[in-house]
Amino acid sequence: MSELTFIKGKDACLEDSIASMQSTLKTMGFEIEEASWLNPVNNVFSLHINDKRCPGLFTNGKGTSRKSTLASALGEYLERLSTNYFFSDYWLDSSQSNQAWLYYPDEKHYTEATIHECLTPELWGFYNSTDELGFNELLSFNDSDDIVKAIPLKNAHTQEVAYFPMNLLSNLYASNGLSAGNTDVEAQVQGLSEIFERWVKNKILRENLCLPEIPNEVVQAFPAIVEAVEALKKVGIEVSMRDASLGGVFPVINVTLFEQKTGTCFASFGAHPIFEVALERTLTESLQGRHLDNLDGFQIPVFDAFAVAEDENIENHFIDSSGLIHANFISENYDFEFVNWDFSDNTQTQWELLCDLVVQQGSQVYVGSYNHCGFEACRIVVPGMSEIYPTEELIESNQNVGRLLREALLELPDSLDYLGLVELIDGLGLSDHQGVASLIGLMPDPGSFWAELKVVELRFWALLAGKDYEGAFEGVQDAIYFVNPNSKWLLKYNSLKFSLEMVVEDCVDRNLTEKLFGSDLSDQAWSHIYADSVFDRQDLGLSIFENSQRHQALMHIYQEAQLEKLAGFN
Repeated sequence: MSELTFIKGKDACLEDSIASMQSTLKTMGFEIEEASWLNPVNNVFSLHINDKRCPGLFTNGKGTSRKSTLASALGEYLERLSTNYFFSDYWLDSSQSNQAWLYYPDEKHYTEATIHECLTPELWGFYNSTDELGFNELLSFNDSDDIVKAIPLKNAHTQEVAYFPMNLLSNLYASNGLSAGNTDVEAQVQGLSEIFERWVKNKILRENLCLPEIPNEVVQAFPAIVEAVEALKKVGIEVSMRDASLGGVFPVINVTLFEQKTGTCFASFGAHPIFEVALERTLTESLQGRHLDNLDGFQIPVFDAFAVAEDENIENHFIDSSGLIHANFISENYDFEFVNWDFSDNTQTQWELLCDLVVQQGSQVYVGSYNHCGFEACRIVVPGMSEIYPTEELIESNQNVGRLLREALLELPDSLDYLGLVELIDGLGLSDHQGVASLIGLMPDPGSFWAELKVVELRFWALLAGKDYEGAFEGVQDAIYFVNPNSKWLLKYNSLKFSLEMVVEDCVDRNLTEKLFGSDLSDQAWSHIYADSVFDRQDLGLSIFENSQRHQALMHIYQEAQLEKLAGFN
């Protein structure tokens, strides 16, 4: 009989969990590749996996053994598939299919006349505190329909179901509150624990709190942790492990790594009702995906409390924990006494404890549970606690800005309104350096025109196609500023800049362009200037998406997932 491995916080052995998840993914047609393993020190592993057909769909796992790390990566893969997180940033082109639903068969659709029937009056008051949130802001980014798509989430306290527009969820919450597990309640405990982890971390950063060290005699009870810490010290990395429970209230741990040869440090947080599990997760999280000779994200602490508390810095901590931390955080000016907390019990009791903690903060827990992929997954939203971005982002930086740009590009082969596209870009207030593919929901092929194109370049090509030569001359100079010196586009842009300057100065001599850049680049430049060809003869309109192999692979996987959802809801 093969050995079975049980770890704390999990309701099944690792071997069964791994076999179940691998079988599910294989049945669904996935070809999961273990692309990159890291084991920087004893008892600390991380793993990057992806689908061979579509490497853009990937997850990372962490753990204190290879089995637990593989289970972590596979679980996150199924979590992101089940909750649609894999597809949240892409155009799914529902108009090209006969599917009546975009996310789940039980979603509801709202028109401008019925939009206030979604959510609840209390939730509307929370998300629309400035009374500016309207129908257009809530349209789905993932399609072109003039209908708001909303998914049901159940209030864990009252059992009331509220329908949340998916646009609202993708704009404010990212992956916070998403989880998978052997059972629905195991997944929910993990999802809500992660919400507390980030909420407590934000509170600590904003209020400039200092946490107590975990006493050595407590750490000694966990041999795997002790061994990993000793291994880190041998390679010159000091470790500080602190109780982030804020006086024994929240099940959160902090681990801070110090690289003394550079004078920098990195703070990581983790949460789980079981102290040992929280500590292990925090330590493995701090080294996930890292080589010890390339510790990116480490920074020297600062003394500017305002800079640490800023929204942008808090967001950086969510993305990759690379935000600033205050010097007081690593001091011994403890704001709390150490508490050797332990909220361990059966998984159901852990869940109830976490939900009660939410209520004590004046919030409510909303849950969506999914098992159509053969493994339990959930989406948890705690309004007022689990937002990654402030609710103002729904108005000030909504994902649907890219939707408007996408619609204009889809219409461009028919409208030929190149200068109208320029006006739209200027009116949307987009940053020059933003990638166009991510704005419009395209998964581009690596190295392609659309993979590298920035907003400043799109604006230039539109000006050139519209024969606004003075504007194009200024635009190509702006574009060159953002082009990598080693990019293949630099020489092409320089040939266009030189040729456009001749046009603007009314001294055209095509022989000069040919002498400087050769006949091929010269011919291309003048072809673009006289609009015999536009946008470097690249795909426009629907072809932008249809001719991207990566995007079509994504769409194929999305359609397969839709079939699984349909079968699971029947």
